Amino acid sequence: MAFDKLDALLELPVYGLRREEWLPYFLDALREVATHHYSHCEPYRRLCEKRGFVPDTLRTVAEVPYLPTAVFKDALLLSIPPEAVYREIRSSATSSGQSSRVGIDKETSRRQTKCFNKVAVDRIGRERRRFVILDTPATIGRSAVASARSSTIRSLLFCASEAVPCMREDGDRLWLEKELLDAELRGAEQRREPIVIFGFTYVLYRHAIRFLLDEGRRYVLPGSKVLHIGGWKKLEAEKVSPEKLVEDCAQAFGVSPGDVVDFYGFTEQSGLIYPTCEQGVRHAPVWGEVIVRDPVSLAPVPSGTEGLLQFVSPIQTAYPGHSVLTDDVGVILGVDDCPCGRMGTCFKVVGRAPRAEVRGCGDIMAEKIG
Repeated sequence: MAFDKLDALLELPVYGLRREEWLPYFLDALREVATHHYSHCEPYRRLCEKRGFVPDTLRTVAEVPYLPTAVFKDALLLSIPPEAVYREIRSSATSSGQSSRVGIDKETSRRQTKCFNKVAVDRIGRERRRFVILDTPATIGRSAVASARSSTIRSLLFCASEAVPCMREDGDRLWLEKELLDAELRGAEQRREPIVIFGFTYVLYRHAIRFLLDEGRRYVLPGSKVLHIGGWKKLEAEKVSPEKLVEDCAQAFGVSPGDVVDFYGFTEQSGLIYPTCEQGVRHAPVWGEVIVRDPVSLAPVPSGTEGLLQFVSPIQTAYPGHSVLTDDVGVILGVDDCPCGRMGTCFKVVGRAPRAEVRGCGDIMAEKIG
């Protein structure tokens, strides 16, 4: 199926248009993709019928029926034939012990890659740099079934001149190759070469930052970027705040605090990433929008009010992942007004909602859309 409206949306500047300029393109693409899912995914169509939603009548972003992330743990929902699945992506199952699963075809994979790359380039630049990967060599390999962790790492390597993994795995434990890491960082320091250091948040802090600070090792790497994503839950025992992590990264690696970039994303909308800008806040790209909902009533709440984060984007065409309600708590900070100059909805992720408080999601699950 051709997605002309979606393709037109993806050609717009990532953060260069004000809301009133990009919203008509976004709604056209969203209507197009919602119609596709309605026609090709029977469980999703039944959900729409229960909600009284007909894609052709879509007028606002908030009226599109959403799926809670828990749905993707119960079923592999598809809007394509099963034989068209090119790759299956599974989440890490940190919270529930059960992975989310999404299946993508080659067209969705291409579109996800395009969107991911545009956002990454906007934040870290076009120049290909040496990547120091705080993970194992196995995460760089390719397979038909990929973890969200390895999928994210591979996605970033398009802007790497070379990638050096600095961890090894022994059973279920990760170990830092300390001397290899030191050699890479000292070499970059001596060459005055800006590099990219990447790791999942808990791996970066627990295995690298804490070791370097405890050992008194410091580096001076101006212009380098420290990228990290996910894994905050595993740092709860250490009581590490985002501000503390940025401060410790800057101290250990000798980088500017604005060059420590926290990527937010989730498996159920693979390809969509929301990095912190130089001001420490996140921006929705032109192909995405954020809604904050009350945890009990699930009604949208105004800017400045905390609630459950819902993400809407039409880039997922292989499965109905175009409107997903997470159990992450966040707040919208503004629209088109960030000092960094990027347009779009600005928001902050605050944390994870206790399951007992997300009552509305239980009501959705009780419908068993399958």
